[in-house]
Amino acid sequence: MHTEVKLIRGLRQPSYFFYQLKEMEVLRGYKKKILLVFLLSALIFGLISSFGIGMDPLSKELTKLSPFTFEMEKFLFLLGRIISGIVYAAVILFVPALIFWTISDEGEYRKLVITQSLVLLILLIERLTYIPLSLFLSLDWFSSPLSLGVIAQYITAKPWVIYFLGCFSLFKIWVFYIQYKGVKRLTQQKNWLIWLVILLMNLLFWAATAFLAFLDLSTLI
Repeated sequence: MHTEVKLIRGLRQPSYFFYQLKEMEVLRGYKKKILLVFLLSALIFGLISSFGIGMDPLSKELTKLSPFTFEMEKFLFLLGRIISGIVYAAVILFVPALIFWTISDEGEYRKLVITQSLVLLILLIERLTYIPLSLFLSLDWFSSPLSLGVIAQYITAKPWVIYFLGCFSLFKIWVFYIQYKGVKRLTQQKNWLIWLVILLMNLLFWAATAFLAFLDLSTLI
């Protein structure tokens, strides 16, 4: 089967998308789609920073910096965020795909990367929701009403726990569903093993995200 990879269809019709992906002998448009999601990730990270989200530490230094120095700092911040978007995309695309590939008897690595391309799109959509939450409600990402971060702030004052639970949102349920449908179709592994790997891997990513936020390195995540 020689059908072009259509990522939007994967979000709308995952079962049919992964059936087609499984049967594909040649992945038409594979490199173009991967490049596209890299560019999209860099663009969204840059867009978020252009609204000043995450610039609180820099804003506190406003009165101490000359106008030129402040503008240079803003430019470097934007550049850093764009680079972060590229690194973020690489981690989301290739690390989980490699983990899924290790438990597969027949899954092709490139097809597992495509599965993670759908996951990356979902996570980028979630990041876009941070813009109105920050601009209109002055909420941090871990205080999103779509996550458990709000509940966590009522039951504990420990920042790491709040950040960790703030990582779990309705979008992550969508991620779980996409990962399960894709890995199940492409690897034909047992359900319990697939769910175990998906759960442990995502918990590890959330723990790393919470750790970076705890160290006040939120500009990297």
